[in-house]
Amino acid sequence: MNTPISQEAECTEALDPMAQKVATAAARLKPLEDSTVEEARVLREERGNPFAPPACDLASIIDHEIPSRGGSIPVRLYKPLGNKKGLQPALIFYHGGGFVLGNVEQYDTFAQQIAFHSGCMVVSVDYRLAPDTKLTAIHEDGFDAYQWIRNNSAEWGIDQARLAVGGDSAGGNLTVAVLLACKRNQFPMPAFQILLYPSIDLAMSHASVEEFADGYFLTKAGMSWFRSHYLESEEQPRQPQFNYLTADLSDLPPAYVLTAGFDPLRDEGKAFADRLADFGVPVEHVCYCDMIHGFLSFAGGIPAGMEALEKIGIELRRALSANDN
Repeated sequence: MNTPISQEAECTEALDPMAQKVATAAARLKPLEDSTVEEARVLREERGNPFAPPACDLASIIDHEIPSRGGSIPVRLYKPLGNKKGLQPALIFYHGGGFVLGNVEQYDTFAQQIAFHSGCMVVSVDYRLAPDTKLTAIHEDGFDAYQWIRNNSAEWGIDQARLAVGGDSAGGNLTVAVLLACKRNQFPMPAFQILLYPSIDLAMSHASVEEFADGYFLTKAGMSWFRSHYLESEEQPRQPQFNYLTADLSDLPPAYVLTAGFDPLRDEGKAFADRLADFGVPVEHVCYCDMIHGFLSFAGGIPAGMEALEKIGIELRRALSANDN
């Protein structure tokens, strides 16, 4: 494997060539901060993702809707091949996109890859987006989805004792929100968490935000654009419920935290991994040192993205393997 991996938050002297190609192509597009939400969504739909992970051979992919405080939430259920007997492990996955962009369809082959490599079911959650829905209600969608799936897990063949949660970027933020909501509401925790270049510090206060402010796919200006749509106030990122780096993280489930060397979110991801460790939570942090934010979504063109998806599958299989049938 050519991509350097570190347990620290660090970057190489230069980007991986394919990651550089993606970053350069992104820089040619109309910046988010100069776009309306509608323009940004249309551009993403029209362009698609030529470097998306390839599709996988699975047993089934089925769309459902589940009830929530906001009405209902679409979800997509991925079942891997294998025809195992009994209830099976599963991952509830929250996609990225800054709480403004992204959907289950755009993450379809991403979720397929995780199901394929882990042998676990994957439930991909199409939570509501800003600006129509703000941060508090988006977090409620995430928790509502987790509660319903756990409470009704047997109907879908899921073993609630082997249930994980995870997400990338904004979906990583939503994952932590779900865990802390479980803690506040004394609702059973999942068995494992996966945080992929997570958005942890909504105040954007870490050094890597400035270090990689422009030219590395995700920009500081783009992050500010996202914030302008999902925040309910400028003070919200520092309120206790949303400030994860000052939260009590005791009793959270074991974690796998992945960051990228040239990512504005790199340092906050590592800071959260360190804080989990401070509270005695078993955590593994890996930094792909020559990668950009979002590189897993470009695994069809960036080999390290595919290798990372395979590693995520291995981590899920290991964490949820107890009493496997």
